[in-house]
Amino acid sequence: MKYITKFDAIPKLNGSWQFLDVYSYEGMIPGQLLYSICHHGIIKKIHFPDGYDLSEFTMVSAKDIPGKNIVPEPECDQPYMADKEVFHFGQVIMGIAHPNRKLLREFISNTSIEYEELPAITDIKECLDNEKNAFGRELTIDHRTGKNPDPNWVHHHGIYYTPHQEQAYLEPQGMIAVWKLAEREMFVRANAQCPFFVKEGVEAIMGDSINEAIIETSEGIGGAFGGKEDFPSLLAGITSLLSYKSGKPVKIVLDRSDDIQITTKRHPARIEINSWTNPETKKIMKIDIDYRLDAGAYQTLSPIVLARGVLHAISGYSIPDAFIRGRLFRSNTPSNGAFRGFGAPQAFAAMEAHIDDIAANLKINSYNFRKINLFKIGDEFPTTQPIIENNLSDCLERVIEKANYLNKLEEFKEWNKTHKDKKGIGISIGYHGGGYTGNGEKVLNSEVKVVIEKDAIVKIFVANTDMGQGAHTTLAQMFFEAIDHPCEKCRIQLPNTSKTPNSGPTVASRTIYIIGNLLRKFALKIKDELGFENLEEYVKSHQNEFPREFRMNFVQDPSVVFDDENYVGVAYKDYSWAACVTEIYFHADTYQIELTKSWNVMDIGKVVNQKIATGQAEGGILQGLAYGLCEFFYKPGYGRMHGFTDYALPTTMDLPDVDVEFIHTDSMVAKGLGEIPMDFPAPSIRNAFYNATGIFINEYPMIPERILSHIQKNKD
Repeated sequence: MKYITKFDAIPKLNGSWQFLDVYSYEGMIPGQLLYSICHHGIIKKIHFPDGYDLSEFTMVSAKDIPGKNIVPEPECDQPYMADKEVFHFGQVIMGIAHPNRKLLREFISNTSIEYEELPAITDIKECLDNEKNAFGRELTIDHRTGKNPDPNWVHHHGIYYTPHQEQAYLEPQGMIAVWKLAEREMFVRANAQCPFFVKEGVEAIMGDSINEAIIETSEGIGGAFGGKEDFPSLLAGITSLLSYKSGKPVKIVLDRSDDIQITTKRHPARIEINSWTNPETKKIMKIDIDYRLDAGAYQTLSPIVLARGVLHAISGYSIPDAFIRGRLFRSNTPSNGAFRGFGAPQAFAAMEAHIDDIAANLKINSYNFRKINLFKIGDEFPTTQPIIENNLSDCLERVIEKANYLNKLEEFKEWNKTHKDKKGIGISIGYHGGGYTGNGEKVLNSEVKVVIEKDAIVKIFVANTDMGQGAHTTLAQMFFEAIDHPCEKCRIQLPNTSKTPNSGPTVASRTIYIIGNLLRKFALKIKDELGFENLEEYVKSHQNEFPREFRMNFVQDPSVVFDDENYVGVAYKDYSWAACVTEIYFHADTYQIELTKSWNVMDIGKVVNQKIATGQAEGGILQGLAYGLCEFFYKPGYGRMHGFTDYALPTTMDLPDVDVEFIHTDSMVAKGLGEIPMDFPAPSIRNAFYNATGIFINEYPMIPERILSHIQKNKD
């Protein structure tokens, strides 16, 4: 567990590494999207403004697409551009380019579209409460015993709602496409997480009009958090079409307001839970969970998000009789997509609130109630996968100790008897399966490549991108530490689909867990194959063998057997575990929750780089706390905002001191880290407020307006 300074730190600080909007190509022109401001309707006519020479503009619409007008996705149902009917605000209708950026913006802002408006669903609850809006495949995990609940068991019912969440990455979505006529190649400079996804997207829209699409990321990618997983395929496709038609390089970089209004966000959720608990043993004996996601207008990535949400819906509790049903619901809003946690934060937000409600009703503190019901060795997930470690329990015990939870529980109880303002303390737990679900990694068959040069410099080629999380530093570190090679002689190369094998996307907490561990094995395999003790000395004495290329594929552990149809078996080989305690101070006059401290204990296995891991954890925890405290779209009905003056991102004044500790770091396996810090913090705020006030709120985030509304309801 060493600290290696991020390789990209200095280049980004001194500007020698470029972010996408800095790149320039000879003759490049700016492009922009013309999108619908109608939620649902038939396009009657597009009215271009007077006073412009239309011949100066390059315009593309659905009729110009030489390939298929469907973005490749897990569910291929979203067009690149609408043809006759629009199904959501923000649906792209045209791509337009012009040499003058200012004139282009004026032209698009003055272009109007005439619609025949049709009924639309834009409100989250209107979408999720109505069974008629369900669409797509239903997922179920059926672990029922077939027995009716004992009449003495205590029944609890709750419906929990979570909102959209904006990724708020530093750098908005952007693409540059360069049509190379002589080679009939489309080169795309991508601000994206998944270069091979973008490649597939560009080749789908361009069809036989090109020989190949080559995708290379920019040197700097200013954040993503899942938001640059699927939308870049659509954006790259339209940018490429503009470059093809104009014959010039085209750059599209979304304004922040457009980015917030039209790109993918976290899925809003409605999660209904019915549980039955034995009042004597305090053991939850039976549970039914109805997990619903608002997919937006199209399914796209949503079936995969739904799958992970369903697989995490039970939280970390062993319940002998469980049934979990997962469904997607359609609304006339932009398609929702990937976001750090990928369906799990919604699941934990519901279940962790439900656990505190049961505990309060049974008059047992929530820590002791969790101890009774928590996963232990010998238990199993609802998929029948056995629990093989007590690491979740270890996380909970350690965080309770660090936070001095039991003493504060009594201390705050006494304080609250005599003070208008209230103090509260709340617990939440979480876990996250590493890598693709079930057989996904087997199907993906990730490949990595290494080239060792004559000077013993090791070039590592992986498709996984570094979006600021330090992945390329940590991946290189896992390789060079395995064979004790100098760190300055080992580098991850910039992902390029013509040079880099497909090691899979930068998603699903798989970069370090799957690719990093693969690189460690690869390094040892190369060492064994060549028979060296010191690579530099070996290369020096065997110059005729170098440069030399090596390749290796990921091989799934044979113990991972999963039935994709029935959702039975090993969904993920390894899990990261976490527990959290958050302390709050509730201001009774302003109905505001002040976060005072957050303690977090995680088991992510072997920690490769302590500072990078801690930074990842702290960032995810703060993002999760913001999800629980203040982040959502304010407008009623269709709620997308125009910028960060509207969207309530927390400032440093709103966020607490965050304590992070990793345990079980002596593990041989580096497990997933990227997503789990986002999974669990939000319900700890809700539970702390419940502890402080006794007011049970079933919606997130915990904003003053919502708190006031519930207090008034309680008075009535």
